Amino acid sequence: MKTRIFLCLFLVCVTLTSCSQQKSYANDLPCAELMDAVEDQIPVDFGYETFSGDHLRYYFEDTKLPDDHCLRYSVRSEDINEFGIFHAPDDAAREELKRLTEGYLETLKSDQRAFIASYAPEELPKLERAEVRVFGNYVAYAILSDDDRKLAFETIEKKLTE
Repeated sequence: MKTRIFLCLFLVCVTLTSCSQQKSYANDLPCAELMDAVEDQIPVDFGYETFSGDHLRYYFEDTKLPDDHCLRYSVRSEDINEFGIFHAPDDAAREELKRLTEGYLETLKSDQRAFIASYAPEELPKLERAEVRVFGNYVAYAILSDDDRKLAFETIEKKLTE
């Protein structure tokens, strides 16, 4: 009897803990609005530009998965700051976008490392620590300094949980 009570209490605790750790994210914010909020938090000299649609074609296997996206980079060539976000219409698209984004970062790390080292070696830690995170149906990536990357993801999460 004591074992059953203990087991029931344990299962209730596990259930409550797992439920409390799941966050609910908005699913209707435009990606450009999220990137504007990030850009406001981490300004750079000369500002940021938004990648054209060609960027998806060349670096993300010409994916048609996202129903919205916004990818930005620092205009100043000596600064490799880059961040972006995709909105996936469903779970399967989200997982595939995450895979594509991780692949994109791996490709940059292997293909661009020597080039970046030749003109801005102090920027390499940004590339090496580039990261992908998922917020509900949004897949975000950041090639930023440690502090800026943390702030970018915190900004996205805050906007999506307000």
